[in-house]
Amino acid sequence: MTYIENPKGHIVFDCDGTLISSIHALYEGVQYVMGKELAREITLDEAISKYSSDVYQIALNFGLDPKVDEVLKNRLINLWKEFAETKGNGFRLFPQIKQLVMELAAQNYQLYVWTARDRRSTLSILKELGVAKFFLEFRCLDDCDPKPNPTGLREMVGDVDKSKVIMIGDSSADIVGAKNFGCKSIAACWASSQIEEYLLPYGPEGLAKTPKDCVKLIEKLLQN
Repeated sequence: MTYIENPKGHIVFDCDGTLISSIHALYEGVQYVMGKELAREITLDEAISKYSSDVYQIALNFGLDPKVDEVLKNRLINLWKEFAETKGNGFRLFPQIKQLVMELAAQNYQLYVWTARDRRSTLSILKELGVAKFFLEFRCLDDCDPKPNPTGLREMVGDVDKSKVIMIGDSSADIVGAKNFGCKSIAACWASSQIEEYLLPYGPEGLAKTPKDCVKLIEKLLQN
């Protein structure tokens, strides 16, 4: 997508669980990455119980702290990249997502992706699914400190009016990351019926049960 000089708003999407359906692949990723790092088998049950949308928290749940060990941090990032390459693209867009992205682009919104997935697989998946072209910028796991650190948001949208920025995501890291940056957020609840209850305590300004709910929510939040 090309740069829009005076966009109607800046809309930032999470990738996994928001644009694409991927939770089972993420569990497999935890098994692969932590199995390699710890040199032991990680069962699916253990991967599920220790999974988090925050990649740092996943490491902490396995007794690792990449925040104080740069070598470990880089090794884990490379293992996630390695898994993404071996997994290939078995992902699909959620229903209504492509229509939502196309409608927002047509209405002169500037669109972005902020994700805990590595850049190579993010671009590969979204290009194959036909939506990468609608996004101006991407910030990924290997670009900067991950969510909820707001660096990725700040680098993408720059010095804009934060009341014109809205984050859409399905995890606490998305909602907290938006708050850390100073913008509003919409909880993307279409991946699971449990997401709404999970995210409400984090205080998103909007709740969307389907992607098409986002259009009116965005308009409402930008007016307030």
